[in-house]
Amino acid sequence: MEKGEQNVNDAIGIWLRDTFAGISDVRRATTQPDSRVIFQNHKAHVVVSTWMGARLYIYVLEKPPKVRDLKNILRDNSRNGIGTLFVMQLSELPKHDDTLRLTDWQEALMLLNDDFIYAYAVKDGEISLTQVHFSASSTKKDDYRIWYLRNFQIENVSVRKRDIGGNIKGAWRLGDIASPAYKRRMNHERVHQRFHYRTQYTQEIPNARANGSHPRKRSEQLAYYYQLLGVDKDAKETDIKAAFRRIALQVHPDVSALPRQEAHRRIKELNEAYEFIKDFHGWA
Repeated sequence: MEKGEQNVNDAIGIWLRDTFAGISDVRRATTQPDSRVIFQNHKAHVVVSTWMGARLYIYVLEKPPKVRDLKNILRDNSRNGIGTLFVMQLSELPKHDDTLRLTDWQEALMLLNDDFIYAYAVKDGEISLTQVHFSASSTKKDDYRIWYLRNFQIENVSVRKRDIGGNIKGAWRLGDIASPAYKRRMNHERVHQRFHYRTQYTQEIPNARANGSHPRKRSEQLAYYYQLLGVDKDAKETDIKAAFRRIALQVHPDVSALPRQEAHRRIKELNEAYEFIKDFHGWA
């Protein structure tokens, strides 16, 4: 790594350290090496320990990484019970509203989260985080539409073990820094983005122009999701929950005969439908 790159990464690391230090879950955040690990093949830019005893290593990526390097970091950290979080430079990622096929490293970083990548940007001396999301294209196989959730605020810090597939396959310990409230906002935005993409580019939403008029988008979304679950618009909460569970048992990647990528897409859409309907009616 060249000196200029090191200085940029150090500056981002210091900003992340100070940000994490202000989170109630965090006992300590430092840019110094973890004294509890005797030997490391790689140096994290920020080391975080929580009051619950979890440890999290954060890596600032200024250039596209090699997938094998990501795997080596994940393997070493997971063996030591340490979580991993990668933060990529925003300028190295696709632009908002782009549609394209992902590179191997983009796919790997996306899979480690929930179909998004944490990215940092520096503008006028101010540093900010963005969630760069990837939604499967409904028009081109293996393509993704990119959309941003900007100005992400770190509110919670935890580490959990997750089984990840694809080109970054493994049982890895990963950092989770989104609060439950933010996750709800993220899910709602996913619904909006998926709906917007379809109505703008594919016109797949049924009854888009009932009786020659143009219904409100939220009503169109609701009608589409009722149809996806195979229930009537007057269905009760118990009926909708039963329909969701029945279809989930058919399309979940762990049990479905569908190709894994298609099964992932179907279960995500099913979850979005169920969450949207519950939110619409105010059900818990």
